[in-house]
Amino acid sequence: MADAVILRYLFTFLLINSSSGLPGLVEDLHLNLNVNVDSLDDDSSPITESTEVQHVDEPMSIDQMMVQQPRMRKFRKRYKCHQCEHEDCDDDEERTCSNALYCFKATVRAADGALQHSRGCTQRSDHYQFTCRTNHNQGPHKRHAGQLHITCCRGDMCNNGSFPALAAASVGGVGGAGGAAAQPLPPGGWGLWGGVVASVLVVAAIGSMAIFVLRRTHRLRVSRSTQHKLGNESNYFSYSPQITSAFYEGVGAEGSVSGVRAVAAGDSTLREYLETSQTSGSGSGLPLMVQRTLAKQVTLLHCVGKGRYGEVWRGAWCADSVAVRIYFSRDEARWRRETEVYSTALLRHDNLLAYVGSDMTSRGSCTQLWLITHFHPLGSLYEHLNRNTLTRHQMMVICLSIINGLLHLHTEIYGTQGKPAIAHRDIKSKNILMKVNGECAIADLGLAATRRKLPSRDDPRQGTPRYMSPELLDDSIDLECFESLLKCDVYALALVVWEVTRRTEPARDYRPPYYDLLAPDPRPHHVRKVVCGGARPHPPHSPHPTMVGLANLMRECWHQNPSVRLPALRIKKTLLKLAAYDNSIHLDDDNEVSV
Repeated sequence: MADAVILRYLFTFLLINSSSGLPGLVEDLHLNLNVNVDSLDDDSSPITESTEVQHVDEPMSIDQMMVQQPRMRKFRKRYKCHQCEHEDCDDDEERTCSNALYCFKATVRAADGALQHSRGCTQRSDHYQFTCRTNHNQGPHKRHAGQLHITCCRGDMCNNGSFPALAAASVGGVGGAGGAAAQPLPPGGWGLWGGVVASVLVVAAIGSMAIFVLRRTHRLRVSRSTQHKLGNESNYFSYSPQITSAFYEGVGAEGSVSGVRAVAAGDSTLREYLETSQTSGSGSGLPLMVQRTLAKQVTLLHCVGKGRYGEVWRGAWCADSVAVRIYFSRDEARWRRETEVYSTALLRHDNLLAYVGSDMTSRGSCTQLWLITHFHPLGSLYEHLNRNTLTRHQMMVICLSIINGLLHLHTEIYGTQGKPAIAHRDIKSKNILMKVNGECAIADLGLAATRRKLPSRDDPRQGTPRYMSPELLDDSIDLECFESLLKCDVYALALVVWEVTRRTEPARDYRPPYYDLLAPDPRPHHVRKVVCGGARPHPPHSPHPTMVGLANLMRECWHQNPSVRLPALRIKKTLLKLAAYDNSIHLDDDNEVSV
């Protein structure tokens, strides 16, 4: 017992001196003293050689993981270890390595799935991090988990015995396709993937709802704007199909944007126009665009109408709906003429069909002449009157918008880039388009004429026979006088106003002018017999002052004598005067009819 007391006093002394910077010596002496004390307590004989074994697989502190200082290496205890490679570990021959700091034994699974064992030692302290801490406590979530297992220890021959075990290799893992062992997804993994999928679904649902709300808000805003302009006429569009944003986004009726895409056919015939155009397209100059590639950007969706001079298709261009009028190659002169007129400076007006561009394309083996304009889903005034009746307010909106467009055509603007006076020469209800706000836009300028380019008497293209004036029918018109062409437009305008008033409450069935005297598609000589004989459509019999005033206005405009017919400006002022005295017609602050 006295020896034990002495050893304890020595242990206390070493603890007091442990702060002097000898951690390696203290550690070694502490281990040796523990062994001696345990031996003395167990009443065993003192041992002359301590053979302690310390495994280093347990978690280590930072100080333990750090490489010891060089000045302390001579105090580190050295061991003797077993040493063998995979081929030699099964032999009975004993191989050893001495002067080691650590002993280790390892198990490795090769690419073919076979297990390879080895034993060895580490003689340098800086090798510890690369040998003993390589895959310490790797979990199953690691990519190479279960492929390498190394166990280190400190003590003489401490690396004997069985080798460390590895996790079982799964089918298709190591030894299969050469990849890591496939591990089952842990319970927490399913929750993580479920959260990711749920997040994606929530974001998609929110995005869909946002798109739906934005589209519905846009439609409501357009509808309210139209209702505000048209007044309280809630049944204005009752005849028409539901107007959605598909009309304006270039989406077909089935929700598909696939269509026939045109292919350019070499150089465009508009090169001379493009070379002479020096304006920005702001409205004061030529509105032509880069038209040699315009047809490539337009997708044809479906045909909306056919006529004598070609077809009209609805197309998609830059996310907008456009109307593409395709002329036959034999009507190139008409297409060229209409392109020139639409390219006139200062022609843009709210009541004239907006022009986008023209181009010549090839479809199959046929050459097509394209005229691209804005698309109006409600169709022509002719279709509008066939489907719906009008109030006096709606009637006045239509009549004033038509006369505003015609007045802009007939007016000559002087200036550096002025606008010449233009005669339409084919005014009729089928050439007037309905806009969604209840106004109209005059279209089809293929027969338009100016003072510099008057029609010749040999030109048979004089317009629609039913709407021809008496002087055109009996060839008494002076084609050298431009004002005579303007009078012909006023005559045709009177017939269009008659069609509109016939469908105004109290409305009657729609009928074209002279329906009781002419066939559905009359010849010019048949129309000449009726019109030159003095026959005219019967004005409405309504006793209302507005309708009576419109009847008198029509009689003046379709008079047999062209000089008696009113000019476009006088017609507009008369209509505004009639509207001012009608309480059912709403006027704005500028004394214009509110649309």
